Amino acid sequence: MENLSKKKILIVDDVPKNIELAANILQTKNYNITFAKSGASALGKVRSIDFDLILLDVMMPEMDGFEVIRRLKEDEDTRDIPVIFVTAKSESENVVKGFELGAVDYVTKPFKTEELLARVKTHIELREKLLEKKQIEKQLQELQSANSTGDQERDTLEVRKAELENLTLFYDLRSQLDKLILEKNPVARMEIRHIKEMISNLFIDKSNHEFHRSLKKNFPKLTFDDLRLCSYLKHRFLNVEIAEFLETSPEAVYTRKSRLRQKLNLGKDDDISEFLSNYEF
Repeated sequence: MENLSKKKILIVDDVPKNIELAANILQTKNYNITFAKSGASALGKVRSIDFDLILLDVMMPEMDGFEVIRRLKEDEDTRDIPVIFVTAKSESENVVKGFELGAVDYVTKPFKTEELLARVKTHIELREKLLEKKQIEKQLQELQSANSTGDQERDTLEVRKAELENLTLFYDLRSQLDKLILEKNPVARMEIRHIKEMISNLFIDKSNHEFHRSLKKNFPKLTFDDLRLCSYLKHRFLNVEIAEFLETSPEAVYTRKSRLRQKLNLGKDDDISEFLSNYEF
C-alpha cells in the first residue's frame, strides 16, 4: 500500500481552534498539512499546491463552504480534488447539499479521531485508484492505436482496470448510503435497503466464507455476530454505516467493537479495521 504520509491536505476553517484539532489528529499519520482561514484564501492556495484532499468547513463568513466547493468544481484543475465537508452534528441538511455540490464525504464536529482518519484515508486512497484507472485507460488506448500485438500486457491492464472499477463502485455505493442515511424519509429508507443489498451481494458475501473460517480458527471465542462485524470492519465501514447493516445504533456498534477488540487480542489503541483489512487467510 502506498505511503500516505506524503499526502497533502488543506484544512479550511475560520476558527483556528478547529484547524488545530483537525491538524493534530491528521499529523498522527504524518500527513502534510496546510490551512486556510477563509474560502478566498483556500482558493488561492489550491492554485499553487496540488492537494490530495480538502477538509472544508461549511459555515464561514464572506464565502461559505458551498461557494468554495462550487468554484472548485468549476475549475478543471481542481474539480477532481476530493472534498470532505465539516459540519455540526445537527446540520444534516448542509451535508446533503454538500453531496449535491460534489463533496465526497463529511465529518462532524466535535471531531472523532477514528472517524476523521478513516474518512480521510479512504478518499485519499480512492483518488489514487481513480488516477491509476485513468492511466490504465490511456495505456489501453495507446495499445489499440498502435495495433499492438501485446495480448498479455493488454489482458493484465484489463484485469486491473476491472478491479479498479469494482473498487470505485464500492465507494460510490457507500457514498450514496451515507447521503441517504442523513435524509431520514421513507423513500430514502427504501433506497438504503437496495444499496445495502448491493453492497452485501457484490462485496461482503463473496469473501466471507474463508475469512470467517480463518478468524474462527485463530480466535475461537468469536461468535457469528462477531464475524459479521469483522466483515464490515475489514472493508473499513464506519460505525454509522455498520449500524445500518446490523440494524442497531452507532453507540451499540462502538460497544461491540470494544468487545471484539479484546477477543482479537488487540490493545485499546490498535486500529481494528487496519488489523482486519490486512488479515491474511
